[in-house]
Amino acid sequence: MSVSRLFEMLYILLERDRVTAGELAQRLEVSVRTVYRDAQALCEAGIPLYAERGREGGLCLLPGCKLSKAYLTEEERRSVLSSLRALEQTGADDGQALRRLSAFWGSDTPDWVQIDLSDWSGHQGPLLATLKEAILKRQRLSFAYYGESGQPAQREVCPLRLCFKGRAWYLQAFCLLRGAMRLFKLSRIRQAQIVPGGFPAEAFEAVEHAQLLSGEEAAPVTLSVTLHLDACMAYRVYDDFSDQELTHLEDGSFLVQAVYPAGAWIASMILSYGEHAEVLAPQALRLEIAQTLKKMCARYQS
Repeated sequence: MSVSRLFEMLYILLERDRVTAGELAQRLEVSVRTVYRDAQALCEAGIPLYAERGREGGLCLLPGCKLSKAYLTEEERRSVLSSLRALEQTGADDGQALRRLSAFWGSDTPDWVQIDLSDWSGHQGPLLATLKEAILKRQRLSFAYYGESGQPAQREVCPLRLCFKGRAWYLQAFCLLRGAMRLFKLSRIRQAQIVPGGFPAEAFEAVEHAQLLSGEEAAPVTLSVTLHLDACMAYRVYDDFSDQELTHLEDGSFLVQAVYPAGAWIASMILSYGEHAEVLAPQALRLEIAQTLKKMCARYQS
Protein backbone atom coordinates (compact mmCIF):
# COMPACT_ATOMS: atom_id res chain seq x y z
CA MET A 1 0.00 0.00 0.00
CA SER A 2 1.48 3.36 -1.09
CA VAL A 3 1.74 5.98 1.67
CA SER A 4 2.05 8.68 -0.97
CA ARG A 5 -1.18 7.51 -2.62
CA LEU A 6 -3.06 7.55 0.70
CA PHE A 7 -2.08 11.15 1.32
CA GLU A 8 -2.94 12.14 -2.23
CA MET A 9 -6.38 10.61 -1.75
CA LEU A 10 -6.78 12.47 1.52
CA TYR A 11 -5.84 15.80 -0.08
CA ILE A 12 -8.37 15.21 -2.87
CA LEU A 13 -11.09 14.52 -0.31
CA LEU A 14 -10.14 17.63 1.67
CA GLU A 15 -10.47 19.77 -1.46
CA ARG A 16 -13.74 18.22 -2.65
CA ASP A 17 -17.02 17.60 -0.85
CA ARG A 18 -17.62 14.29 -2.57
CA VAL A 19 -15.62 12.11 -4.99
CA THR A 20 -16.73 8.87 -6.63
CA ALA A 21 -14.57 5.77 -6.31
CA GLY A 22 -14.32 5.59 -10.10
CA GLU A 23 -12.98 9.14 -10.31
CA LEU A 24 -10.42 8.45 -7.57
CA ALA A 25 -9.36 5.24 -9.31
CA GLN A 26 -8.79 7.10 -12.57
CA ARG A 27 -6.85 9.93 -10.94
CA LEU A 28 -4.72 7.63 -8.77
CA GLU A 29 -4.28 5.07 -11.59
CA VAL A 30 -5.47 2.11 -9.51
CA SER A 31 -8.52 -0.15 -9.51
CA VAL A 32 -11.77 0.72 -7.76
CA ARG A 33 -11.12 -2.17 -5.37
CA THR A 34 -7.81 -0.55 -4.36
CA VAL A 35 -9.62 2.77 -3.74
CA TYR A 36 -12.01 1.09 -1.30
CA ARG A 37 -9.15 -0.73 0.43
CA ASP A 38 -7.24 2.56 0.78
CA ALA A 39 -10.41 4.22 2.12
CA GLN A 40 -10.67 1.48 4.74
CA ALA A 41 -7.02 2.11 5.72
CA LEU A 42 -7.75 5.82 6.17
CA CYS A 43 -10.77 5.01 8.34
CA GLU A 44 -8.66 2.70 10.50
CA ALA A 45 -6.13 5.53 10.88
CA GLY A 46 -8.86 7.74 12.38
CA ILE A 47 -9.87 9.78 9.32
CA PRO A 48 -13.68 10.42 9.45
CA LEU A 49 -14.39 9.03 5.98
CA TYR A 50 -17.72 7.57 4.86
CA ALA A 51 -19.46 6.51 1.63
CA GLU A 52 -22.79 7.83 0.29
CA ARG A 53 -24.83 5.60 -2.01
CA GLY A 54 -26.83 6.66 -5.03
CA ARG A 55 -26.30 8.54 -8.28
CA GLU A 56 -24.92 11.58 -6.44
CA GLY A 57 -22.99 9.50 -3.93
CA GLY A 58 -19.30 8.97 -3.39
CA LEU A 59 -16.62 9.07 -0.74
CA CYS A 60 -16.84 12.00 1.68
CA LEU A 61 -15.22 13.41 4.80
CA LEU A 62 -17.37 14.50 7.71
CA PRO A 63 -18.19 18.23 7.46
CA GLY A 64 -15.59 20.41 9.15
CA CYS A 65 -12.90 17.71 9.04
CA LYS A 66 -9.39 19.12 9.09
CA LEU A 67 -6.09 17.27 8.79
CA SER A 68 -4.69 17.33 12.30
CA LYS A 69 -1.08 16.88 13.34
CA ALA A 70 -2.35 14.62 16.11
CA TYR A 71 -3.32 11.85 13.70
CA LEU A 72 0.26 10.53 13.74
CA THR A 73 2.89 10.36 16.46
CA GLU A 74 6.26 12.05 15.99
CA GLU A 75 7.87 8.68 15.22
CA GLU A 76 5.15 7.86 12.67
CA ARG A 77 5.61 11.26 11.01
CA ARG A 78 9.37 10.63 10.68
CA SER A 79 8.62 7.23 9.14
CA VAL A 80 6.22 8.75 6.60
CA LEU A 81 8.67 11.49 5.62
CA SER A 82 11.52 8.97 5.26
CA SER A 83 9.37 6.78 3.01
CA LEU A 84 8.42 9.72 0.81
CA ARG A 85 12.06 10.86 0.59
CA ALA A 86 13.08 7.36 -0.55
CA LEU A 87 10.34 7.41 -3.21
CA GLU A 88 11.58 10.80 -4.42
CA GLN A 89 15.14 9.46 -4.80
CA THR A 90 14.00 6.54 -6.94
CA GLY A 91 12.14 8.93 -9.24
CA ALA A 92 8.78 7.33 -8.44
CA ASP A 93 7.53 10.49 -6.70
CA ASP A 94 8.03 14.16 -7.58
CA GLY A 95 8.47 15.16 -3.93
CA GLN A 96 5.30 17.26 -3.77
CA ALA A 97 3.75 15.20 -0.98
CA LEU A 98 7.04 15.31 0.93
CA ARG A 99 7.22 19.09 0.74
CA ARG A 100 3.55 19.51 1.70
CA LEU A 101 3.77 17.26 4.73
CA SER A 102 7.13 18.66 5.86
CA ALA A 103 5.63 22.16 5.82
CA PHE A 104 2.40 21.03 7.47
CA TRP A 105 4.16 19.19 10.31
CA GLY A 106 6.83 21.86 10.60
CA SER A 107 9.60 19.28 10.45
CA ASP A 108 11.88 17.41 8.10
CA THR A 109 13.70 14.11 8.23
CA PRO A 110 17.47 13.61 7.90
CA ASP A 111 18.64 12.54 4.46
CA TRP A 112 20.06 9.32 5.93
CA VAL A 113 19.68 6.99 2.94
CA GLN A 114 20.35 7.31 -0.78
CA ILE A 115 18.74 4.96 -3.28
CA ASP A 116 20.39 4.59 -6.68
CA LEU A 117 19.03 1.86 -8.96
CA SER A 118 21.77 2.20 -11.58
CA ASP A 119 24.78 -0.12 -11.77
CA TRP A 120 28.44 0.92 -11.57
CA SER A 121 28.97 0.60 -15.32
CA GLY A 122 26.01 2.82 -16.14
CA HIS A 123 24.75 0.29 -18.72
CA GLN A 124 21.43 -0.15 -16.90
CA GLY A 125 20.56 3.54 -17.13
CA PRO A 126 18.46 3.29 -20.34
CA LEU A 127 16.72 0.13 -19.10
CA LEU A 128 15.74 1.73 -15.79
CA ALA A 129 14.45 4.84 -17.56
CA THR A 130 12.27 2.65 -19.81
CA LEU A 131 10.98 0.58 -16.89
CA LYS A 132 10.16 3.67 -14.85
CA GLU A 133 8.21 5.27 -17.71
CA ALA A 134 6.29 2.06 -18.43
CA ILE A 135 5.40 1.46 -14.77
CA LEU A 136 4.34 5.01 -13.95
CA LYS A 137 2.38 5.52 -17.19
CA ARG A 138 0.82 2.02 -17.14
CA GLN A 139 2.21 1.10 -20.56
CA ARG A 140 2.98 -2.33 -21.95
CA LEU A 141 6.57 -3.46 -22.20
CA SER A 142 8.23 -5.83 -24.67
CA PHE A 143 11.69 -7.37 -24.19
CA ALA A 144 13.87 -10.40 -24.81
CA TYR A 145 14.37 -12.44 -21.65
CA TYR A 146 17.13 -14.98 -21.04
CA GLY A 147 15.92 -17.90 -18.92
CA GLU A 148 17.82 -20.90 -17.62
CA SER A 149 18.02 -22.40 -21.11
CA GLY A 150 20.27 -19.54 -22.16
CA GLN A 151 18.01 -18.76 -25.12
CA PRO A 152 16.12 -15.45 -25.34
CA ALA A 153 12.33 -15.56 -25.33
CA GLN A 154 10.24 -12.58 -26.38
CA ARG A 155 7.89 -11.40 -23.64
CA GLU A 156 5.19 -8.75 -23.55
CA VAL A 157 4.12 -7.70 -20.07
CA CYS A 158 2.16 -5.18 -18.02
CA PRO A 159 4.88 -3.82 -15.68
CA LEU A 160 3.78 -3.11 -12.11
CA ARG A 161 6.80 -2.46 -9.89
CA LEU A 162 10.51 -3.01 -9.28
CA CYS A 163 11.44 -5.10 -6.27
CA PHE A 164 14.73 -6.03 -4.61
CA LYS A 165 15.08 -9.64 -3.48
CA GLY A 166 18.10 -11.75 -2.61
CA ARG A 167 20.70 -9.18 -3.69
CA ALA A 168 19.11 -8.62 -7.10
CA TRP A 169 16.55 -6.34 -8.74
CA TYR A 170 13.45 -7.81 -10.36
CA LEU A 171 10.56 -6.51 -12.43
CA GLN A 172 7.17 -7.69 -11.18
CA ALA A 173 4.79 -7.80 -14.11
CA PHE A 174 1.72 -9.49 -15.52
CA CYS A 175 2.98 -11.69 -18.37
CA LEU A 176 0.55 -11.62 -21.29
CA LEU A 177 2.06 -14.84 -22.67
CA ARG A 178 1.57 -16.82 -19.43
CA GLY A 179 -1.52 -14.94 -18.27
CA ALA A 180 -0.10 -14.67 -14.73
CA MET A 181 2.16 -12.61 -12.46
CA ARG A 182 5.89 -13.17 -13.01
CA LEU A 183 9.24 -11.89 -11.70
CA PHE A 184 11.88 -10.98 -14.30
CA LYS A 185 15.48 -10.47 -13.21
CA LEU A 186 16.69 -7.14 -14.56
CA SER A 187 20.13 -8.49 -15.52
CA ARG A 188 18.43 -10.94 -17.94
CA ILE A 189 16.29 -8.35 -19.75
CA ARG A 190 17.45 -7.15 -23.17
CA GLN A 191 16.05 -4.72 -25.76
CA ALA A 192 13.23 -3.43 -23.56
CA GLN A 193 10.82 -1.08 -25.26
CA ILE A 194 7.39 0.37 -24.64
CA VAL A 195 4.71 -0.96 -27.01
CA PRO A 196 1.09 0.09 -27.69
CA GLY A 197 -1.74 -1.42 -25.68
CA GLY A 198 -3.36 -0.94 -22.31
CA PHE A 199 -3.56 -3.18 -19.28
CA PRO A 200 -6.28 -5.86 -19.46
CA ALA A 201 -8.61 -6.27 -16.49
CA GLU A 202 -6.96 -9.57 -15.52
CA ALA A 203 -3.65 -7.77 -14.98
CA PHE A 204 -5.17 -5.56 -12.26
CA GLU A 205 -7.02 -8.54 -10.78
CA ALA A 206 -3.79 -10.54 -10.62
CA VAL A 207 -1.88 -7.87 -8.72
CA GLU A 208 -4.81 -7.35 -6.34
CA HIS A 209 -4.86 -11.11 -5.70
CA ALA A 210 -1.11 -11.18 -5.14
CA GLN A 211 -1.31 -8.32 -2.63
CA LEU A 212 -4.09 -10.02 -0.68
CA LEU A 213 -2.12 -13.25 -0.49
CA SER A 214 0.98 -11.33 0.68
CA GLY A 215 3.09 -13.59 -1.48
CA GLU A 216 2.25 -16.78 0.43
CA GLU A 217 1.13 -18.78 -2.62
CA ALA A 218 3.83 -17.27 -4.84
CA ALA A 219 6.70 -18.46 -2.66
CA PRO A 220 9.34 -20.17 -4.85
CA VAL A 221 10.57 -23.74 -4.41
CA THR A 222 13.71 -23.52 -2.27
CA LEU A 223 16.78 -25.68 -1.64
CA SER A 224 18.71 -25.89 1.64
CA VAL A 225 22.45 -26.00 0.95
CA THR A 226 25.39 -26.71 3.27
CA LEU A 227 28.85 -25.63 2.10
CA HIS A 228 32.42 -25.62 3.38
CA LEU A 229 34.41 -22.61 2.19
CA ASP A 230 38.14 -22.07 2.70
CA ALA A 231 39.38 -19.17 4.81
CA CYS A 232 40.96 -17.45 1.79
CA MET A 233 37.43 -16.82 0.47
CA ALA A 234 36.55 -14.49 3.37
CA TYR A 235 36.51 -11.48 1.05
CA ARG A 236 33.60 -13.05 -0.84
CA VAL A 237 31.91 -14.85 2.03
CA TYR A 238 30.85 -11.64 3.75
CA ASP A 239 29.38 -10.34 0.47
CA ASP A 240 27.44 -13.50 -0.32
CA PHE A 241 26.18 -14.64 3.10
CA SER A 242 24.69 -13.16 6.26
CA ASP A 243 26.02 -13.80 9.78
CA GLN A 244 23.07 -16.10 10.47
CA GLU A 245 24.17 -18.35 7.59
CA LEU A 246 27.83 -18.61 8.70
CA THR A 247 29.65 -20.73 11.27
CA HIS A 248 33.33 -19.86 11.83
CA LEU A 249 35.50 -22.94 12.15
CA GLU A 250 38.75 -23.17 14.16
CA ASP A 251 41.01 -23.25 11.08
CA GLY A 252 39.47 -20.00 9.80
CA SER A 253 37.24 -21.65 7.20
CA PHE A 254 33.46 -21.33 7.04
CA LEU A 255 30.48 -23.64 7.30
CA VAL A 256 27.59 -22.14 5.36
CA GLN A 257 23.94 -23.13 5.71
CA ALA A 258 21.77 -21.19 3.28
CA VAL A 259 18.43 -21.45 1.50
CA TYR A 260 18.13 -20.55 -2.20
CA PRO A 261 15.41 -20.57 -4.86
CA ALA A 262 15.92 -23.85 -6.72
CA GLY A 263 17.62 -23.59 -10.09
CA ALA A 264 20.70 -24.38 -12.15
CA TRP A 265 22.27 -21.09 -11.04
CA ILE A 266 23.15 -22.56 -7.61
CA ALA A 267 25.76 -24.92 -9.09
CA SER A 268 27.24 -22.07 -11.14
CA MET A 269 27.51 -19.87 -8.04
CA ILE A 270 29.29 -22.60 -6.06
CA LEU A 271 31.66 -23.39 -8.93
CA SER A 272 32.66 -19.73 -9.03
CA TYR A 273 34.50 -20.39 -5.74
CA GLY A 274 36.77 -22.84 -7.59
CA GLU A 275 38.63 -25.39 -5.48
CA HIS A 276 37.86 -23.44 -2.31
CA ALA A 277 34.23 -24.67 -2.00
CA GLU A 278 32.79 -28.09 -1.15
CA VAL A 279 29.11 -29.02 -1.12
CA LEU A 280 28.26 -31.06 1.98
CA ALA A 281 24.52 -31.27 1.37
CA PRO A 282 22.26 -32.06 -0.35
CA GLN A 283 23.81 -35.13 -1.96
CA ALA A 284 22.09 -34.47 -5.31
CA LEU A 285 23.76 -31.05 -5.60
CA ARG A 286 27.12 -32.57 -4.59
CA LEU A 287 26.80 -35.12 -7.42
CA GLU A 288 25.75 -32.40 -9.88
CA ILE A 289 28.90 -30.41 -9.03
CA ALA A 290 31.06 -33.55 -9.40
CA GLN A 291 29.59 -34.34 -12.83
CA THR A 292 30.14 -30.77 -13.99
CA LEU A 293 33.77 -30.87 -12.86
CA LYS A 294 34.33 -34.13 -14.74
CA LYS A 295 33.01 -32.53 -17.92
CA MET A 296 35.25 -29.52 -17.38
CA CYS A 297 38.32 -31.76 -16.90
CA ALA A 298 37.47 -33.74 -20.05
CA ARG A 299 37.29 -30.54 -22.06
CA TYR A 300 40.78 -29.47 -21.00
CA GLN A 301 42.30 -32.95 -21.48
CA SER A 302 41.17 -33.23 -25.08
